Amino acid sequence: MRRWEITTTMADDRDRSEENAVIEGAEPEEAEPALTVKEFLESTHPSVAKQVKGLWRAARYIHSGSAHRKVEWPDLRLHCVGCEGERTFRSDSNGDFRQDSEDVDTHPDYTCGDCHNEMKRFALYAVFSDDGGGTLYKYGELPPFGIPVPNRVLRLFGGEDAKTFLKGRQCEDLGYGIGAFAYYRRVVENHRNDLFDEIIKVCRTVAAPKELIDQLDAAKGEISFSKSLEKIKTALPQGLLINGHNPLNALHGALSIGIHTETDAECLAAAQAVRLVLSDLVEKIAMLKQDNKQLNDAVQLLLSKR
Repeated sequence: MRRWEITTTMADDRDRSEENAVIEGAEPEEAEPALTVKEFLESTHPSVAKQVKGLWRAARYIHSGSAHRKVEWPDLRLHCVGCEGERTFRSDSNGDFRQDSEDVDTHPDYTCGDCHNEMKRFALYAVFSDDGGGTLYKYGELPPFGIPVPNRVLRLFGGEDAKTFLKGRQCEDLGYGIGAFAYYRRVVENHRNDLFDEIIKVCRTVAAPKELIDQLDAAKGEISFSKSLEKIKTALPQGLLINGHNPLNALHGALSIGIHTETDAECLAAAQAVRLVLSDLVEKIAMLKQDNKQLNDAVQLLLSKR
């Protein structure tokens, strides 16, 4: 992709917007506000061009005194695989470009500021504007855009369905909402009973009411998520709730949208909700299991000292 392709596409979009406004009697849509470089790198998925502000400044080399464009790559907050969480990444990549350069390909590298081992590499195309801003297009990034799916979630699905869930994650990263939602819904529906089994294990571990365990067992016999939830009348253990809400109800709400009637953006939001709620629930299940094991080990240790 080169400058004329990006600017032509944007001009065509403006022309279509103005044409539609005349035909439909509506006001043309306002242009999106320009992003900072930090916002673009952190939150924009690949294959997208965005207007950015504060992209470059005029500078001069110390020895030669010649002018050039200076891009200072900002610190980013990104997920670090090694640290298993969000960390500050910093770049020391060269951001000097010739003054007469109107567009460039650039590949800034970033390193985690905590472990100093994990790296993030971006492949970008930049078009400079006279006001210090410009347009950035993201060819791609490595590791891929977004937070990795927790291994615990993938182990819950296993085999081909784990691969299917990762395909959903890839669609989500690229902004393909309908595709991401379809993949996620298929996998969750296929493994609904596995999720109930994990919740039942936690309920037995934390000595939840037998009534709840019986309801969860009965829910597994239903053919649909909504019918399953109708069987569960007793509240789940407090440690499994998300902000006081039943995560199963949240999952069902997200999975119930009409894929044939909702927009791609609405499907993308629902897909993100499914992934986040499911990941949080699986992590809470694992944490409760671990906490209870540690507590039992501590009790056994104290009893052995008597």
